[in-house]
Amino acid sequence: MKSILFPHRYKKVSGFVFYLTTLVGAIIYLTDFEFDSNFVVKIPALIYDPIIGNKNGIWIENGILDELITVVLIISGIIHSFSKEKMEDEYISSIRLQALTWSIYVNYSLVLLATLLIFGMAYFHVMIIHLFSLIILFNIRFQLKLRSYYKSGTDEE
Repeated sequence: MKSILFPHRYKKVSGFVFYLTTLVGAIIYLTDFEFDSNFVVKIPALIYDPIIGNKNGIWIENGILDELITVVLIISGIIHSFSKEKMEDEYISSIRLQALTWSIYVNYSLVLLATLLIFGMAYFHVMIIHLFSLIILFNIRFQLKLRSYYKSGTDEE
């Protein structure tokens, strides 16, 4: 079967960008850091809310820092998650699949719990975190399992 993974050469740089962007995004999100004014541009909006004052049709002025962080985090996270290891074998593929399955179970369990217990704008914040938590949980779990595998030097979990 042909591999659908990215080449190994992307692993380090995408990992660096992913973890750095995750850290920067978390700091900006948690501190409500405001330097969006430096990143305000006129952009087309496919869907917009006229209640918030959009009178120029589909072109709006928007601070794009959050969009840039989102795009970089998702793309670098996917590349980092699905780049081959130096010695990619069936066991590493198994670890990758197990980490992905685990992260989906954990992520959606948290979403179900939040749906039942969190309401209003707080739930909106849960959904923002949900957007990134799947790929973050997967990367953490996969890297920890890989580290354990390489450290043990065996095929046992």
